[in-house]
Amino acid sequence: MATSIELKAERNLINPNFEGYKLSLDKLPVYCTQVDNGTYVTALTDEQFSYHHAKLFGVYNHLVQDPWNLNAVYIIDTDWNIRKAVGHDMSVDCGATVYTIPDASNQQFVVGRCNAKLHFLSADLAVVCDGAGQLYIVSTGNRQENGTDAWKCLISRMLPEEKTPCLLIDAVEHSKEENHMIDCLLVHVIESTPEQKDKYRSQYLTVLEWITFTSVDRKVWTLGRTRQLVSRKPFSYACLDREGHSITIAGEAEFVFTQDSELPVVSDEEKEEENSGPRPPDYTWHQTAEDLSVQFTVAEGVTKGDIYLTMSFNRIDFGLKNKSALLKGNLCGEIDTESCTWTIEGRRVDLYLSKKTEGNWPLVVDGDTRGEMLSEPSEVAAIHERLASLTSEEMNPDPEKSEKPYNTQQLEECDMYPDDESVLLTINGDTHKIQYRIGLGSHQWLFNVTMGENSTPGLCLRHDVDGLLWKQDTGDKSRWKHIATFNAFGYVQASKQQRKFTICPPDYSYSAICDNSKHIYLYRQNIPVATPLRNRKTGQQVNAVAKQQVISLDTTNDILGIQTTNERLFILTKDKLFMIKVG
Repeated sequence: MATSIELKAERNLINPNFEGYKLSLDKLPVYCTQVDNGTYVTALTDEQFSYHHAKLFGVYNHLVQDPWNLNAVYIIDTDWNIRKAVGHDMSVDCGATVYTIPDASNQQFVVGRCNAKLHFLSADLAVVCDGAGQLYIVSTGNRQENGTDAWKCLISRMLPEEKTPCLLIDAVEHSKEENHMIDCLLVHVIESTPEQKDKYRSQYLTVLEWITFTSVDRKVWTLGRTRQLVSRKPFSYACLDREGHSITIAGEAEFVFTQDSELPVVSDEEKEEENSGPRPPDYTWHQTAEDLSVQFTVAEGVTKGDIYLTMSFNRIDFGLKNKSALLKGNLCGEIDTESCTWTIEGRRVDLYLSKKTEGNWPLVVDGDTRGEMLSEPSEVAAIHERLASLTSEEMNPDPEKSEKPYNTQQLEECDMYPDDESVLLTINGDTHKIQYRIGLGSHQWLFNVTMGENSTPGLCLRHDVDGLLWKQDTGDKSRWKHIATFNAFGYVQASKQQRKFTICPPDYSYSAICDNSKHIYLYRQNIPVATPLRNRKTGQQVNAVAKQQVISLDTTNDILGIQTTNERLFILTKDKLFMIKVG
């Protein structure tokens, strides 16, 4: 059973007397450089109209930062060249190509493709996904010492096996004994099959692919393991444990394992069957040397017009029209079709078969073990009375009958539970079970935060009016630590209806919200003031001020990506890269 956890805020990180942000007119230096060939962007097709698709494409950040060199950012241009850009004190430089994603002329025409993605694993390794189903592990060399050297592809793999276009979400390198492993997390959206629609109640599903590669020397990599998780709703946060043991996901619905190439996945239905003891028979039957009788219990409301029977001397097909058969297959002996019949009384259906040759049959239908043979016909009534409660197709087919458990007319709106609840889950990759569960409730997701070299991303949630930043403890996965507070940020973000990206630097000294185009809003934490100030209303002396700054970019194109350091903001559009000095 999953362990339920509560998020406990640090009181010393919360300012109950925060008075708001003061608009500052101080200008910030803005530098710009041209992006040759433009930025590669994949647009939604007419078939990608669901909330799942919008969530997948809408939050994509086309600008990638190197955690091992924060002043370096990377861009994928329209020719699938990965270009490195470096921020300097007084300029930003979009330099030479370090790697070209292969087969652009073909892969860029894959229908329903996602955006290409770059993710850094270590100081000398990276993963590249072209969004069309191809994944590459790339040796980058030491990017700090030889940042202009060309990168080398170590392995290329089409994933998943169905060649479904995927978006790379997270990747991590770790070691176990003498083996090196790379875990990659990819996501794609599929249309539900009829069975999945009944189970998940959604036309589309979000699918997470967990792929593991192994190596001995970090040069030759092979595919080791594949796992898959599915949910009826998209996620807001998803990352792998840095040691490859588990996956942590935040969203409006749970994700469940559906596939694992190394270990069997037991579904919830199978777990219930295991815990509920022996499965009751689908039908009962008894026989004499001359004939055989089979009894079924059907759902309430079934009439003789709903039943069909097709048979020959050695085969039978008996069941309900437009539904699954009750009994179908080759009989264990020959019958006299002229002497066979069936009857229905209430919810009980009896099928009578006359044997051509006297003798006992081991089963009614060859290979069908769903039935139970009874030696005494008197046992039939008792067993089918028990089966009657298991054959209804509705949870409560007649809620208004006199013996109903409660009055349905007395239910109030507050008694109706929502279909889903926002949760933060940590799921074990081997047992496929939820280890830790956090009910987010009213703690609205605000944004995710990159935490540096080989660290799990942080998660900013709304608590009352503030935005609280949480980080999972690397040693204890059950512990989430409150590490920073963005004052009144719940109100701030709610007021920005055109917002596209939200971000903060490694020292959490400010937060930034950018619109879909042109405007960047900067919210700085309280900064001590050098000159004495007093509040006009209360007369109290103000020792620190939180400032708000607005930057307007010289562009008409949409903002496609944003990254930040303590001193700089990098903003990417279709054809320009901006650098804003904020420190």
